Amino acid sequence: VWGYNVFPSTRTIDNYILAFRKYFEEDPKNPRFFHSVRGVGYKFSA
Repeated sequence: VWGYNVFPSTRTIDNYILAFRKYFEEDPKNPRFFHSVRGVGYKFSA
């Protein structure tokens, strides 16, 4: 996914989710589509 010469940090996915929320959500602080699931990761709801 990232390519061969890229070394993603542990926060890479978090940063992508943050960017998706800013782009897709009306109110990124109260997400409707991208939800955090503690201990698991993220969930997308349509």
